[in-house]
Amino acid sequence: MKTFLYKFFLMIFLLSVFIVLFNFISYWSLFIIWVLFGFIDLLRHKTLDKKIIKQYFTGKGILTWFLSPINLLTDFLSPKNTHVYNLDDFPPDLKNEIQEVKNLFDKNFSNIVSRFEGADSARTMLFYKWYDKNLDYSIPEFNRKFKYVKTIAVSLFKNKTSTSRHFGPLRISFRVLYNINKVQNPGSYIEADGIINKWMDSPIFIFDDTLIHQSFNKEENVRYCAFIDIIRPSYLYSVLSFFMHIVSFFMISVRGIFYKNWKMIK
Repeated sequence: MKTFLYKFFLMIFLLSVFIVLFNFISYWSLFIIWVLFGFIDLLRHKTLDKKIIKQYFTGKGILTWFLSPINLLTDFLSPKNTHVYNLDDFPPDLKNEIQEVKNLFDKNFSNIVSRFEGADSARTMLFYKWYDKNLDYSIPEFNRKFKYVKTIAVSLFKNKTSTSRHFGPLRISFRVLYNINKVQNPGSYIEADGIINKWMDSPIFIFDDTLIHQSFNKEENVRYCAFIDIIRPSYLYSVLSFFMHIVSFFMISVRGIFYKNWKMIK
């Protein structure tokens, strides 16, 4: 109840600020309120510093900043965001969908690895589904209509490979990563806003990927991770599903921008 009241009064405050500013500086108030949305979004970070602020407003976080009003509205319509989750934190129907997709990755592991034969890039990605649009039909079970699961993919990291620190764009969804080749070395891991998950300790990691994060594979062996996006739990599933449907048209068209440094398997 306290969380809901906090969100409600914050929304009223932001609306009041916009109305006052609009009366004085007209449309410039939109820019000011957008910057305010961005700072509210950024304040969720536990590792916030000047470098993260600069990255957010002028670097790889610009799209996340642009979408911050939608992300903050999504927060208002959802239970408290704890940033990192376990499967048991989710309602049964969502948990069952994640488990189903996870089991499909285990079942089809050999098939999936064979698709990466000859991959010579440090980072390679295979998308089966992207924002509910089917892109690869080699595993038909991935192509069915899911209620919560909206993106299904696999990423391959060759040895001694990492990403740069970056932000995901949308908080309508949460990211589920599942290490499908079960690495056994500590140098393969993900860091999300100061939280480190080593794949050898926990092969599944669920988090809010609009927080700054970075993946590493410092080992000599390759690392395969399933890459699953789910509609986050909310008080109004139909509203978030509608938001997802609207933004999917845009996200489908800009997939190449997000993964310009990756080689795509087609």
